[in-house]
Amino acid sequence: MKKIISIIITTLAILIFLFAIGIMFIGTSAMKKNEPLYIFGYSFSIVPTESMIGDASDSLNQYDIAIIRKSSFDQIEIGDVIVFQGEFQGKEILIIHRVVGIHHEGGFETKGDNNASVDVEPVTEDIYQGTFHAKITFLKPIASLAANSRGFIFIALSLILVAMVVSETLHIIKTIKHDKEEKLKIEFDENLENIKALEKQKLYEEILKEEQEKMKSKPGDFIDKK
Repeated sequence: MKKIISIIITTLAILIFLFAIGIMFIGTSAMKKNEPLYIFGYSFSIVPTESMIGDASDSLNQYDIAIIRKSSFDQIEIGDVIVFQGEFQGKEILIIHRVVGIHHEGGFETKGDNNASVDVEPVTEDIYQGTFHAKITFLKPIASLAANSRGFIFIALSLILVAMVVSETLHIIKTIKHDKEEKLKIEFDENLENIKALEKQKLYEEILKEEQEKMKSKPGDFIDKK
């Protein structure tokens, strides 16, 4: 029973780990390619800066993982946190800021919760990528590593760890299978010995019965002749 529980826990751990790796891969890809990779209308992206730190429930710390929902540009409302393509320190990145108004040139005016001023350029439909839906914070240490390290190193380490976990799980399954086979073999041997003992007893009883029948069929052999 303990081994079965161990397998279940290990399997769940593998699934959770693979899910986390998948999130990291999608989030890192979105950040590096400057475009979210949507699956069933949702995507993930690592928050690269501290611009959205704040007290609101949808404020974001650096290296939080933002869950992005694909939606129409026409559905954007004031106060929404949206994701759009922009530039930071000379690099093209995905920016996640809050909509604070309508820009006079068209589009929306945005601002980071932690920034003192609004963004210079308006967000227009051609650079809009999605709307913030939720956030994941417990993967922040891994997200930081993924964002600041070479992607192939992170993926290689992840795959090694997955391989180790899978190998351990297979070893546990193999051990359980071997123990079960040993138990069945022992039970088979015990049953075989019991069958042999029963057959011996039955044979003995048959021989004894035959001898008794012989003795009954020759009563004169036991009478003295004078």
